[in-house]
Amino acid sequence: MLNTEVYQLLRDNNVALAWVDSPSMPLIEEVTADFLYLRWEGDRKTVNGTLGKTETDRIGNIQEWANWLLPLLSKGTEFFGYFSKFYSGFPPSDVNEFLRQIKIR
Repeated sequence: MLNTEVYQLLRDNNVALAWVDSPSMPLIEEVTADFLYLRWEGDRKTVNGTLGKTETDRIGNIQEWANWLLPLLSKGTEFFGYFSKFYSGFPPSDVNEFLRQIKIR
């Protein structure tokens, strides 16, 4: 179970708690390290992920994440992320949208 003791143990060892954007997981945004790791998982029940195109518009969700992450990124926090094929159906477009939202591209 995730609680303050677990968070503190992770902080003491500079271990990032993986954040997950998925309908099957509770959203936890606890910062436990000097870097961040986010997995955009999506919904395997509604997205095929093998069609080579965007199946679900996730631009609004990506914008929300970018807005939340920008203050941390602007402070120099290192960030790692992973877009599953089940997020929108086409991870390359998700990555490009995220980079556009945080003004890297």
